[in-house]
Amino acid sequence: MATPDFLATIRDESTRFRDVLTGADPDTAVPTCPDWTADDLLWHLTEVQWFWGTIVSQNVADPESLEHPERPDGHDALLRAFDDAQRELTAALRDTASDETRWMWTADAALHTAGYIARRQAHEALIHRVDAELTSGATVSGIDPTLAADGVDEIVAVMYGREHPLLTFAAAAGSVIELVATDAGRRWMLQLGRETATLPESGERIDDPNFRPAPDAIPAATISGTAADLDLWLWNRPTAGTLARSGDAQALAAMDDVLLREGVK
Repeated sequence: MATPDFLATIRDESTRFRDVLTGADPDTAVPTCPDWTADDLLWHLTEVQWFWGTIVSQNVADPESLEHPERPDGHDALLRAFDDAQRELTAALRDTASDETRWMWTADAALHTAGYIARRQAHEALIHRVDAELTSGATVSGIDPTLAADGVDEIVAVMYGREHPLLTFAAAAGSVIELVATDAGRRWMLQLGRETATLPESGERIDDPNFRPAPDAIPAATISGTAADLDLWLWNRPTAGTLARSGDAQALAAMDDVLLREGVK
């Protein structure tokens, strides 16, 4: 499949996000992020784009050293702040080679690049554009299958299925889920299980259901639908169509447990 144009996606999705929220009641609750209002959602993406634009443009090695901007008062001021953040993020990514090293939170050093930041911010803008449309009551726009399939790739391999030196993953025997994108010719095999860890600073114990990519595994169950619906479902967003589910009921329930373990924003 072709590689999505992530800069164009950031621009287009951010524009739609802003347009939808411009006329929205600032106090409207965001149905997919119940603790947020429309203006909270607007400020969230503003902060995110400011942060990553700064990481890229200034080659920040220690993000804890950054002094974050204060949230502006009023809807119009928030819109202006968003415009500034979006413009600066786009300029920083445009002017930085995709293979240049930049700070990134993941333990995978291959993703510590400006190119991965562009990819991550494209999908961030996409998902929050959907949130904005749902909040305002606007029609939810379509998602290109190539972009959506890349979104599934990312959430499977990075957002959920990533390895980390602190985490121990224990596979559950016979619990393999196959995801099938019916319009993109793509399949993903997921080995379900549990990951555990004890955080060194706080002593907090992690014990969560999760999965790891397992391309050669034999599936116990299959979940299929359009690439866009799979992407939205994995982000706990409502789908346009129905996902078809077949196979082992326990494996399917275990996959649901992974997605419901926390509200992903």
